[in-house]
Amino acid sequence: MKFLLFFAVVLLLFSCQTNPKKQFDVAFSELTTNTEASLRGLHVVDENVVWASGSGGTVLVSTDSGNSWKDVTVPGTEQNDFRSLHAWDENTAIVFGVAGPDFGYKTVDGGVTWDVVFRDTTSGLFFNSVKFIDAQNGLAVSDPIDGKFFVLRTEDAGNTWTQVQDLPTVEEGEANFAASNTCIEYLPSGKAWIASGGKAARVFYSDDFGKSWKVSKTPMVRGLASSGIFSVAFKNDKEGIIVGGIYDQPELNTNIASYTYDGGVTWQPAVTMPKEYRSCVQEVKSGDDSFVFAIGKTGCDISTDGGENWNFLSDEGYYTFRAVPGKLEGFVAGNSGRIAKVIFE
Repeated sequence: MKFLLFFAVVLLLFSCQTNPKKQFDVAFSELTTNTEASLRGLHVVDENVVWASGSGGTVLVSTDSGNSWKDVTVPGTEQNDFRSLHAWDENTAIVFGVAGPDFGYKTVDGGVTWDVVFRDTTSGLFFNSVKFIDAQNGLAVSDPIDGKFFVLRTEDAGNTWTQVQDLPTVEEGEANFAASNTCIEYLPSGKAWIASGGKAARVFYSDDFGKSWKVSKTPMVRGLASSGIFSVAFKNDKEGIIVGGIYDQPELNTNIASYTYDGGVTWQPAVTMPKEYRSCVQEVKSGDDSFVFAIGKTGCDISTDGGENWNFLSDEGYYTFRAVPGKLEGFVAGNSGRIAKVIFE
C-alpha cells in the first residue's frame, strides 16, 4: 500500500512538471492612423471592425482590421477628450467625453453624423469609462459629485440615461481613472464593478445591473492622486483581476495587482506582480486558451493563473488594449495616435 501511495505521488508530481501552463509571447504591428491624438478609448467589434477615440474630439473607425482608418471626429468637440467608447458594429458607436455640458454622443451612420445623448450642466463631471453588456444595457461613470460617484444606466442602447442614486460615499480624495476606459466591468449576469484610486483604492460592486452598490477594500497601492486601481476585468461572476500602480512613478511595482475568487467581495495581492504600472487589463480567450493581459505606458505582462502570478512580456507601451473576440489577438492604442495589432503566440 505504501509503495502504491508513493508511486501515485511521484506520478502526480511528474504530471505537474510535464504539463505546465502554456506560455505565450507577443508581437506588435504598428498601424498608420494619420492622427497625433492621445487615444484611450478602444473597442474591437470583431477582427475587422475597430473603433478608437481620444483627445481633440477624435474618433476613428476601421473596417479592414486596422489597415486603414476613417477619421469621424465629432464636429465642434475639439476641446473634448473622448476617453470612453463603445461600438456595436461598423455604423453604431457611442462616446463619452471629459468636458461638457454635452458629454455623450452617438452615431448610427458610421460617424457621418453624431447626436447628443447625454447633456448635464453639473460642475465637476468627468467621465472615465462606459461599458455595455448587450445591445441595450450599459453603464457610465464620472468622478464623484457631492461625495458619490456619478453613475449612469441605460436600457435603450444609450439613447437615454438615468443617474444611479444608491451608491456608497467615496472617501476624501477618491476618484476613478480615465486611463483606458476599463475602470468599469459589467457582465451579462447583471454583476458590475467600478475601480477607484487616489487616497483610496477600492472596488464598488453591484449584482442588480448597477441599480445598487456596495464597496470592498483592496490591498492595492494608494495615497497619492496618481495611485490606485486603473483597470478591472472579470473572467466570470467570481474571478476578477485589478491592476494599476502610480502613474508618474511607473517603475514602482509594490501592490499594483490583485485578484478575487468571490466576485470582488475580498481581494488578494498578486504573488508575482507585473513589472511596472499597468493601466489596462483584459482577458484573452480562444478555445481552451485563456489568459489575462495587462499593458501600460512602459510595457506589458501576462498571467495564466487568474492574476496570481505575472510574467513580463515586452517593454512596448500603450494605454489600452482590447482582444478580438475568440482569437489570440487584439489591438492596443496609446499616445501620438499610436495603434497596433497584437498577436499572441
